[in-house]
Amino acid sequence: MVTTDMDVSGRECLSFTVEGPWAHFRRIDTTTEKLTYRVMPRTTVAGLIAAILGEPRDSYYETFAQDSSAIAISPECALETQSIPQLTLPTKAGNIMTAEGVSGKSVIDPEVIATERKRRTFEYVVDAAYRIDVVLDDTETFEQLRDFLESGRSTYTPALGKTECLASITDVSQSTVSEGGDSEAISSTVPEQYVVPEPGTPLRMERTPAYMSADETGRKTTGFVSYGYAPADETLTAPDAPVMNIGDRSVCFL
Repeated sequence: MVTTDMDVSGRECLSFTVEGPWAHFRRIDTTTEKLTYRVMPRTTVAGLIAAILGEPRDSYYETFAQDSSAIAISPECALETQSIPQLTLPTKAGNIMTAEGVSGKSVIDPEVIATERKRRTFEYVVDAAYRIDVVLDDTETFEQLRDFLESGRSTYTPALGKTECLASITDVSQSTVSEGGDSEAISSTVPEQYVVPEPGTPLRMERTPAYMSADETGRKTTGFVSYGYAPADETLTAPDAPVMNIGDRSVCFL
């Protein structure tokens, strides 16, 4: 299990809801079929925030490291999925070229299209919505994020995973994290080891990337987290979990 090393009690927290008609968070344990995680992974939340702030690719991993950040993710949707077949084309180096004599146009060789075009099935979360709570050790980045969120600005268009899954950000607030959360009514994801199944309460499990670092190839995953979660309007029970209060909600930070 990997969770945050930060002591979040008494820290300032930014909260916002990110939502959109579609979401796709590609599961890294699949190849041909493009399945999705139901819950937005922690690494995707970090990427979303970096996109809002306009941070360069692979430059922000230390900001969201295990000892310098804490993030709670609460589903606010039914987490239902739909599979949609799509035709895909290769986008690796050498396949996309500039058309000779044509300005601003890119093409793919027809022979590559004929041999490499494939029909794949993408799984999407439908009517996706997640409540995100963020605590950062980097005060400058925290204040910059607050300014962007409160003013409705974003350097890059927010998306729920795939860039085609456009998203909107609403209900921005700032509050102080406090101890004493209700361990029988946790709205966020909860590390697997703490979860206690309850009769009649929906419970699902996922294992997703949690932390990344930059390397010579771009980035690598340095930590995973296995957690339980429930759809919107449902909560989890975890008596021994480090549960915190954010307003009237009880959450567990990763």
